[in-house]
Amino acid sequence: MKIVLTGFMTAGKTTVGKIIAEKKNLSFYDSDDLIEAREKMSIEDIFTIKGEEYFRKIEKEVIAELLDSDEELVLAPGGGAILNDELRKLMLKKAENFCLDVSPEEVLRRNENEDIIRPLLEVDNPLAKINSLIEERKKYYQEIPVHFDSDQHSAAEIAELILAELPDQNLKIEIKAQDSSYPVLIDKTFKKSSFKKILERIKGRKVFLLADQIVMGNHAEPIISLIEDNSELVSLELEAGEQIKDLKYLEKAYNILYENNFTRSDYVIAFGGGTIGDLGGLIASTYLRGLKLIQMPTTLISQLDSSVGGKTAVNFRDTKNLIGTFYQAEIVYYQLQWLDTLEKREIKSGLGEVIKYAILGGSPLFELLKDNKERILKLDKNILLDISKISLQMKDYYVSEDVKDKGLRKKLNLGHSFGHAVEGAEKFKYKHGEAVVMGIAFTAFLSHKIGDLKQKAFEQIIDLIQDFEYQLFPSENIEAAVLASYIAHDKKISDNKMWWVLINDIGNTYLSDRFDHKNIQKYMEEYLCKKWL
Repeated sequence: MKIVLTGFMTAGKTTVGKIIAEKKNLSFYDSDDLIEAREKMSIEDIFTIKGEEYFRKIEKEVIAELLDSDEELVLAPGGGAILNDELRKLMLKKAENFCLDVSPEEVLRRNENEDIIRPLLEVDNPLAKINSLIEERKKYYQEIPVHFDSDQHSAAEIAELILAELPDQNLKIEIKAQDSSYPVLIDKTFKKSSFKKILERIKGRKVFLLADQIVMGNHAEPIISLIEDNSELVSLELEAGEQIKDLKYLEKAYNILYENNFTRSDYVIAFGGGTIGDLGGLIASTYLRGLKLIQMPTTLISQLDSSVGGKTAVNFRDTKNLIGTFYQAEIVYYQLQWLDTLEKREIKSGLGEVIKYAILGGSPLFELLKDNKERILKLDKNILLDISKISLQMKDYYVSEDVKDKGLRKKLNLGHSFGHAVEGAEKFKYKHGEAVVMGIAFTAFLSHKIGDLKQKAFEQIIDLIQDFEYQLFPSENIEAAVLASYIAHDKKISDNKMWWVLINDIGNTYLSDRFDHKNIQKYMEEYLCKKWL
């Protein structure tokens, strides 16, 4: 998370920033201090010797470097930094922004009581200069979404007010292959300040809300009222589940968009679990060749996995996700409290994808799952924030440079080919995460049998799966030949090669193309006979 505190000189940006940085365990930077260190002279001397234009150039460079870095930080830029259009847009895009307001009279009083030399106030009538500068900058300060009056509140009070406004977590999904990024905003409970980021985007636009009927009943307020107040809202509520990932629901949505004259400037908001998100994403990506998309995932599996990365799809002829696109959201927003109404089985389905990330990445996520089963199943919000951060950062790592699943991103399919085959063969009797865990167990078996996965690591993977009480096998009547026939139509086959993610060790996986339908069926037969248990 990056936090930027703007405002006129003497507003208290540095004091407030240091308090916030200490409480959030973030680095703190004052842009003036960085400029002095870089130039090896005081701000006063820079103005005197090199001029204000040179100072603004260096100021822009210093601030842009911080905002473009991966470091989580608090920044107090100089009072005039906001005048630069490019820099102001960068701050608004990259950080949580707050403005500290201060009256001209208070600026004069504070300036007279400080030893700091401010070159812009070294004039005959400093109050007139202050009034002039504040008036000049007023319209730029007004672009900052949240303001606090530093005349009325102490630095400590403003710091607490800002801390209350911050999202509990703000992650960035960066798509390097497309030179783009978007935020994932996570709150434990509803925060209007976080939701404002959605309202700012949809204001004055048309919004097509694709929503889960049950989610609407449980969690519609206050967010739906806020959307209605800021946009022209059209809704389609569905009974979520794999059955809605169907071409007929795609057509139904297209008719609604057509009848309401949606344009490319308008939005689709997907409010529900993974099936709502998949369908909503496909609607947004295909109508008019692209509407704007916002994901508001409400299940664990959609929050930690499917809402980010841009995969959209519907099923076709009982085959999972056969028709789809790659299309990124503008923003992903969710509340952890939305999970409180989920059944335990739905929670465990979501954890199936988390187990995938734990095997892909190893420590610390694998140990976190192994040591915190009860806290996780009870939806402890603090531990869920930890899981969210690790899982989404891993998703970003795999997706960033391989949006369309051509190389590195294929590893995110760990357990999925087998899992999707189980879903299809069982007519979606099992939830996605449950089937993926079966696929992970089979992959561990395969990696141990023909690869380098050692007995100890193999047992640790199976023990973790069984500790969370997942099934290792589909129904008794599901034969390997049936599973193999579904895998034959799997979308992950390319160049006539069946790519499989195998496991060297926990935290160490690789891609193999040594399998075809016949030999994978043979290994599945060995797995399903259960003699290895």
